[in-house]
Amino acid sequence: MDATMLIRALNFPDGPDDVDAIDALRHALKDPAHSKVLRAAQDVVTLMAGQDVYMDDLPPEMARPDVWRRYAAGERGSAVAALGGIHHQPALEIAATMLREDEIFRDTAHHFLRHFDGLTARLVPELDDLQIAVLADSRSSRAFMLLGRVSGVFG
Repeated sequence: MDATMLIRALNFPDGPDDVDAIDALRHALKDPAHSKVLRAAQDVVTLMAGQDVYMDDLPPEMARPDVWRRYAAGERGSAVAALGGIHHQPALEIAATMLREDEIFRDTAHHFLRHFDGLTARLVPELDDLQIAVLADSRSSRAFMLLGRVSGVFG
């Protein structure tokens, strides 16, 4: 599967008429490694939507591609803090409360963060700057930025 199709799948379809994204998602789900991260992302995005937190409403402050590359290479802490680019205070508060008080959400979120972490390590080194920017703006990446920020992943 090429990176462009995987990135499209990570953004999820906009609805039943989004044939390209549906096709990308269908193909990506056939790969066991991609399937795990996509299903975990879907679970997190769905649970957040149940609390009226929608990834489309959370435009991130974009980190530079080199920050994504450093994260993919294993750097953590202040070197990659810019990845926590979601600053929408109500969404951060809701996510923090859910992580603290909802055991199912907490397990789901940590499962997603682990799988997304593995995906970045595999995928980001293959991407050019534009592809990283598109990935960073996907619904899955927004969920990663939000949950990573409230759980302290970025330092």
